[in-house]
Amino acid sequence: MKPIFMRNKKSWTAVALLLAFYLLEASSQITIGWLNIDCGNSAVRVDPTNLLTWVTDKDLIQTGINKEVPQKQSLEEMNTLRSFPNQTPQNCYALPVNKQTVRYLIRVGFYYGNYDGLSNPPSFDIHIDGQKWSTVKTSTLEEGPMYHEALYETQGSGSISLCVVQVKDGGVPFISSIEAVPLSAPFNPLYPKMETNNTFDLVSRINFAGDEIRFTGLLSENYNRIWTRGTTPPNCNEVSTLPDILSPENDPPISVLRTAIESIDLTHPITLSVSLSQTTPQSAYFVLYFTETTSLPKPGDTRIIQININGQMKSTVTLEFTKCKVITLYPVIVEGTTINVTLASASSSTLPPIISAMEVFTRVDHEKSSSPPPPSPASHGTRGTSFVRTLISFLVFVCFFYC
Repeated sequence: MKPIFMRNKKSWTAVALLLAFYLLEASSQITIGWLNIDCGNSAVRVDPTNLLTWVTDKDLIQTGINKEVPQKQSLEEMNTLRSFPNQTPQNCYALPVNKQTVRYLIRVGFYYGNYDGLSNPPSFDIHIDGQKWSTVKTSTLEEGPMYHEALYETQGSGSISLCVVQVKDGGVPFISSIEAVPLSAPFNPLYPKMETNNTFDLVSRINFAGDEIRFTGLLSENYNRIWTRGTTPPNCNEVSTLPDILSPENDPPISVLRTAIESIDLTHPITLSVSLSQTTPQSAYFVLYFTETTSLPKPGDTRIIQININGQMKSTVTLEFTKCKVITLYPVIVEGTTINVTLASASSSTLPPIISAMEVFTRVDHEKSSSPPPPSPASHGTRGTSFVRTLISFLVFVCFFYC
């Protein structure tokens, strides 16, 4: 006898709905503990995926005023902001986080959009738990939103202090969005060589030959990272690659591992330039992701790549078919305004260099703030009930009985 769900075509509808329900439910589990703050907005909202709830910032800070940006953006959280014209040296958010010691991805977004009509985008500092994190130099309307992102480990206090700090002649500071995501991956720790007692500032996270990747649900980006589309050098081709389904180090999304740039031949290295905002020597953390092309190399072919940073040989990697090779280099001392990462074919390689993705961080050398962080806030919800999941659950119930 055939199983009940195979007796008629209508029953397949129930199966499809049930599968959709479980996919949505699994996606919602990923976002538990995420904090998404739409600064300057007056109402809680759910994003288009129905998986992320953006809360307001009214209970998380005591200073500043809400403003709307006249030129609307596709990212709704960039259409409002909180401005701090009150001349207070520091304006601090108290972010509710896990009371255990957990590494967090902290991302703050800024979109000036000439909200004040002055056509004068300001500069200011951001501090985290009483220590300077970075200097923000906001841009003009045409350049769109910008982000500062860091990997930061909490100390079990249940709160992170995030402060917007005025600087001399820098103008009125503001903030558009704040995101805090716990990076708890017990079976596949993310960025395992990063020292737990340090903050690491993101310089770039690039998806070569592919589109920008953000969190959109299950099987996408599970940690709310943003993988931007990289520039393809003129001596490279964009190629399709075979992703590694066995979850390589740092758990990159499969979509990032499906594309790569490949040099046109053995004699042309791939040179990737990374811009830095600080010119003094600093400690950098590099992660490079390599996947092989979809066309199986000929018997005897090898792809061996030498990795050089600013002219110094740092590592060698031999690629394998259907496997993602992840190379982490830390610490690498860099200085100046530009880092050059060069990928060259080793003398024994029969195939040219290739790369799918790259991440670059710098370690933050903290400067102590003069003001203490604000008190810890009450617990704040980060995820609402999804109407879509409830509707699908009801349809599955009805279909199993009546289809």
